[in-house]
Amino acid sequence: MIETSGRHLASLLLHPASVFAGLPCGAFYGWIDAGASPLIESAGQIYLRLLQMCFIPLLFSAVVTSLAKLFSSGAARRYLGRLVCFFAAGLALSGGLGLLLGEAGQPGVNLQHQARQVIGEVIFRAEAATGATNAADFMDIAIGIVPENIFVALSSGNMLAILFFALLFGVALGSIDKEKSERAIALFESLYDALTTIIGWLIYILPIGLFCLAYSQVSSIGLPILIAMLKLVLLIYAGGLVLVLLSSLIVWRRLGGDVRRPVSALREAAFVAFGTSSSFAALPAALRGLKRGLGMDRDVVDLVMPLGITLNPPGSVFHFAIATVFLANLYGVDLDAGQMAFILLASVLAGLAAAGAPGVAALSMMSLILIPLGLPVEVAIILLVAIDPIVDPVLTVVNVQANAATTVLLATASDHDTGTTTETFPLQDPAVS
Repeated sequence: MIETSGRHLASLLLHPASVFAGLPCGAFYGWIDAGASPLIESAGQIYLRLLQMCFIPLLFSAVVTSLAKLFSSGAARRYLGRLVCFFAAGLALSGGLGLLLGEAGQPGVNLQHQARQVIGEVIFRAEAATGATNAADFMDIAIGIVPENIFVALSSGNMLAILFFALLFGVALGSIDKEKSERAIALFESLYDALTTIIGWLIYILPIGLFCLAYSQVSSIGLPILIAMLKLVLLIYAGGLVLVLLSSLIVWRRLGGDVRRPVSALREAAFVAFGTSSSFAALPAALRGLKRGLGMDRDVVDLVMPLGITLNPPGSVFHFAIATVFLANLYGVDLDAGQMAFILLASVLAGLAAAGAPGVAALSMMSLILIPLGLPVEVAIILLVAIDPIVDPVLTVVNVQANAATTVLLATASDHDTGTTTETFPLQDPAVS
């Protein structure tokens, strides 16, 4: 009887309606409560930390295992060349869409006097409180990718440095004696399975976690600045929706069958991404959806998704491109074709540089775009930080969904080369491994 009740409760908590309900309920309560319940915000942060404590070892074990298998079998060249091409094409598409929507929508043109006054007040208060923001130095970023001490990188959460070491370690592991390599790979696979089991347990309280996280996100948004920059926010959401739909369409076209299948398989990852604003927190759910829901090859999924979450941020590239156009509108700068091409290329570079960086540190990478155009970096960061809690969720969903589509493209292309057929499986309970 108790076991049956437990199964019913688990089924209720994992039902899509329960998961989805946590977001709007938390957002609505955060709006009317205006942050007066700090315990709810603290509970949300604890849940996010519970998810995040697993993703660094999960990413490390997944990348090491997949690369070691690829290099041990000699299949690395076939995968990695295509992977670079898919990443480059996706980032260019995202940046191009940002420029297109920015030019078509002109979010910084003809703002009402009240909106300009609110923006001016936000800039003044932030500059008085924090002073000027240091511009990003690309060479410092490049140097920071190479860890001086991998244990320091692991403890500080330096994702690019951790990934760099994981790539080297995985290649080296796949290049040593085959018998030794197989024993080490089995150890990392066991670590990976244990971590996914822990995350499977945490998913049972996902509706409550999303409620708390949505509460803290909405309660931190300043309503006047949101209204002043509403046009930009709406354009970002419109572009994010286009990119998510395009990703789902790619998955469906490659796999065929029911058009709802990619949405069903990846809905948990989308909810986690939107609720936590963390691509890394959504990574386990995306891995599970691709392997169990869509039947993708484990080795391809465990390689491409962690790499993509760290190195392929189409949401950030789209954000940087459209935000640059907004700032140019705000300062009355007419962008010519050459400047638009520069913004596209620089947005891709800035997006790559910002991968894995938190909050303001990621937004500061816009200096790579703005300084050559003569636009103020500090103003851009101040304004984007003001709307970050409301736009970051949709940009995170874009990053997760786009990388899932890239994974499917690579897996199905490899199946075609080898003459195999991708087999699909029904969605399973996340606690089942």
